[in-house]
Amino acid sequence: GAMDKFVRIYSGGELVKGPNGVEFGDLSEQGIWFKAAPTYSELIDAVYKKLGLEPATHNVRAQGRTNVGGGAHRHFIMVPIDDDMSWSNYVKAVFNGTDWNCLEVYVQTEELPSAEPVSPEPALLDSEPLDAQHQNTPPRDPELGASLFAPSMVTANAPTVHPQHSWLRRIRSARARAGIRGQVAGEEVQSGQYQCGASGTVDTTSCLLIGLYDEVHRARALAAGQHLTELNPRNREPLRFDKRYERYLRPAGLMGLANICRAGLPSIDRALVSALVDRWRPETHTFHMPCGEITITLQDVAMILGLPISGHAVIVNKTESYIELYQRYLGKAPPSDKSRPGLRVAWVRAEFNKCPEDADEETVKQHARAYILSLVGGLLFPDASGDRYTVYPFPLIADLENIGSYSWGSATLAYLYRAMCDACRRQSDQSNLTGCLLLLQFWSWERFPIGRPDMLKPKFPNVDELEDDRDRPTVGLRWVVGACTYRSAPARCYEHFTNEFDLLTDDQVVWSPYRDDRVKTLHLAPICTQDSHLWLTQAPLVFFFMVEVYTPERVMRQFGLHQECPPPFRDTSVELHWCCRGKVRSDWADKHKSFVDMWEVKEQHVIMEERPYDHANYMDYLRWYRRSTRIRLCTPRISNGHQDGASVRTATADDEDSLRASKLRYTPRAHLIHSVTDKLTILAKEAASQKGCSRGECSAFIERVTRTCVELVGELGGSSLCDIAAAVPDSTTIAAEQGSEGQRDTEDELNNSMVPDQENESGPVREKRTRFQVDRTQVDSTVHSRSPSKRRRGGPAPR
Repeated sequence: GAMDKFVRIYSGGELVKGPNGVEFGDLSEQGIWFKAAPTYSELIDAVYKKLGLEPATHNVRAQGRTNVGGGAHRHFIMVPIDDDMSWSNYVKAVFNGTDWNCLEVYVQTEELPSAEPVSPEPALLDSEPLDAQHQNTPPRDPELGASLFAPSMVTANAPTVHPQHSWLRRIRSARARAGIRGQVAGEEVQSGQYQCGASGTVDTTSCLLIGLYDEVHRARALAAGQHLTELNPRNREPLRFDKRYERYLRPAGLMGLANICRAGLPSIDRALVSALVDRWRPETHTFHMPCGEITITLQDVAMILGLPISGHAVIVNKTESYIELYQRYLGKAPPSDKSRPGLRVAWVRAEFNKCPEDADEETVKQHARAYILSLVGGLLFPDASGDRYTVYPFPLIADLENIGSYSWGSATLAYLYRAMCDACRRQSDQSNLTGCLLLLQFWSWERFPIGRPDMLKPKFPNVDELEDDRDRPTVGLRWVVGACTYRSAPARCYEHFTNEFDLLTDDQVVWSPYRDDRVKTLHLAPICTQDSHLWLTQAPLVFFFMVEVYTPERVMRQFGLHQECPPPFRDTSVELHWCCRGKVRSDWADKHKSFVDMWEVKEQHVIMEERPYDHANYMDYLRWYRRSTRIRLCTPRISNGHQDGASVRTATADDEDSLRASKLRYTPRAHLIHSVTDKLTILAKEAASQKGCSRGECSAFIERVTRTCVELVGELGGSSLCDIAAAVPDSTTIAAEQGSEGQRDTEDELNNSMVPDQENESGPVREKRTRFQVDRTQVDSTVHSRSPSKRRRGGPAPR
């Protein structure tokens, strides 16, 4: 109909909350007519033109308003629009199922920094850490990285700290001296040495796990009680598959990824991937979970996606323009478009989505290149723009004969590492998350129960009927060929996942998901395991302008091997993270030659560890680890209304808290569970030290236990709090009871001649009697009725 050609654009202010959900209020409204139903790219281009903005100077973010009410009741919500898929889904939601058939788009504009030129590289780095903004020059020496990956680093002893990391440590030490250590990093590493059981003394000063990146890290903001929104994932579905492409996909090592796409890609769970990124630490390239460090490894890339690990680094110097490359290898070039870098997704789909049935061999090759570009540029290395393909790999894709000679697996991991390093420092609404999110989500499903769908009867292809062994499935395929159902309770939301990761325990993690007994029935493709000898290499991961440190030595438990305590530290380098899209370059292969050379001899950097995993040793590691990083992110979302034991709630506060509670989809409870476990741990330690204590000391301990139990019940919102509070005496009552019991104990001991020197105890006894005489007038009537014998024995004793 005509209505899908008309879009209302709202801008110039903030949305407001109305009786029927989201309303536009006093926002400026403008209408745009299109000749045909617009694509996402056409919509954004029209918005730029309508608002008089330039893509080179401003960024535009769009949200669509849709009605989710039923019948006559209308309730409007906003959904993000950031690529062709989300725009298509929004249009379908508007015109299918509701009577509110109007496309309404709210746009926010953001001025881009003038000092940073636009380039064809992905927008992966919004900002550097505040303390690192002086890094405006390239690394001092191309050979600087050589010391970061030396094989000698893999030793049982703590390595020499990198000079740059010493600089980070000095800043952190100064921060601690300023008295803000607890606020900045929570349970951070303690200076000096820490006793950790059987392993003896472990020096924690040489392995600080939280550095400069923490200044703007999402984890720090969450731990401080700040409310953050989910990240905005960027990925695109590939072009339509054609059987004629298989002859090029198999030698390229991309058949496993193509099979996953053919079976149907799952939606990216933005709440789950956001909660994971919150726990990513750029300092170590690992996720910091309560049960230890864990990360995505080359093993995961090979097993889940079936990408090759061996091969050359994915990097090359560009020798001719991209327009010339398109014309030569695609047979045509896109219309000139200098407004934004990259290759338009809409143009590629229009020209190459379906290969003609009668196409000659050259035409099939052109369509195969376009299909591989949609796999590589849309899933492995997605651009942050939302409607463009990353063009860096195209010179490698163009050469179909040699495309399989590159390590696409290591490049995919490098790109994902950098994407998470950048995204974990973005706190604004609708911040982008790029990288291979399909890998991240499948990896999480393999390892954690959090957010994992229930898999019912996976239907794998019959391997006996396959033409080639390379067409066999990968581990990732089982998540798309099975009938996966998502759990409906508890609510699948960002708060829930953050809370659950805060409570993650050791036994909930699948540390070795690729054991033979788990995957032998899958009949995996040979490419999944053919490069297993490289999974423990320490060579750097390279993708054009990106160089990322690979740290398998920190997660040896994932390989079933012995974990050093502490793990040898290797700096992930602020200077390496400096290499981003700030300048357009064509000579990255020359700039990163030292790292490329190290990747070429990656076999020489493999960790040679034969000792198996030992649980007692890992417990030593955990004791060190839990004092070296932040493991708790959840904070109370709703105040319990008490401060220092006094009630400070008012009617207004009650109303505000009730309103906040009504808006929450899920109430995080991790902070309560942490509080309970901490207090019970203290009581358990005190109880262990009570052996042989006097009756008075035991009474004092009982008082602490009783009051702690009341506090815990109150914090957990127990309905029995009123009953417990009525049955538990106040502090003066217990003090009186302690005095009377102390007197009775002394009298019994005197009568039985159990004390050799009675005069030595007369002073304390008289003090207890005097205190009891003063306090007895304040004793609660409930206690008097319960303890008549104590009351009779509490009178003044003759002197």
